[in-house]
Amino acid sequence: MLLEELHKREYLDTIFNQYEELTKDQPELTSEIFIFERMVSKRVKKILKKSGQLDDVERKDLKEVIHFSSIAFTEGSLVAALRLDYCNRCGWCCENCSPIYITKNEYEEYETSDKIMMAEIKPFEEGYKFAEDRPCEHFIRKTKKCDIYNERPDVCKAFPILIKNESEYLFRPNQNCKYAIEFVVQKAITEITTCLKIREDPDFLKDLEKLLDKQIPAKEDNLEDRVKKWNKIADDLDGSLD
Repeated sequence: MLLEELHKREYLDTIFNQYEELTKDQPELTSEIFIFERMVSKRVKKILKKSGQLDDVERKDLKEVIHFSSIAFTEGSLVAALRLDYCNRCGWCCENCSPIYITKNEYEEYETSDKIMMAEIKPFEEGYKFAEDRPCEHFIRKTKKCDIYNERPDVCKAFPILIKNESEYLFRPNQNCKYAIEFVVQKAITEITTCLKIREDPDFLKDLEKLLDKQIPAKEDNLEDRVKKWNKIADDLDGSLD
């Protein structure tokens, strides 16, 4: 299978098994992911056809790559964060996401800020959260804008990546979010392009591992710094794939 060029089969099977366990507790995820992946598949096929790579990817491989890209959050997924060009400002995340997680540092900044926080903030896990977040009280439905946009939490900046606590992130596919779809489309294209490159040149994987060893962000980096570092890796990778 194509993904095995880049990832170990044991890792892939673990990810798929974890997802199967998750759907036992949340059966609605099965239909959600099916619709989401169909939308992603159309975009991926269009991009691969335009680049002349579609014939190089078997149908079963394409399906597995898209499924993996949809359900697996890896640290490198942060390359999609802060890509505002992916967002069509629909406001779905502002009306439906929960919890809206606030880090300790963000909470301290809010405490000393001149900006009035309308929403009540309460302790949650390692940090804090807005007490009421469906919809977020700072979302202005009429204009589809945030009234604390410049001071909004990192979790809002990074959506569709969700921040669970001070050091743990995840991604949940959402067919209603253009950003989420484009996020997975670009992730799948990177997986496919990288795997094809490794198949063509086996030494490329060694070069990629060296690149990651040198530039991978430290756990103590904040979200913005992590994003910048992963985007630098992504740019270097894109250059090497040309």
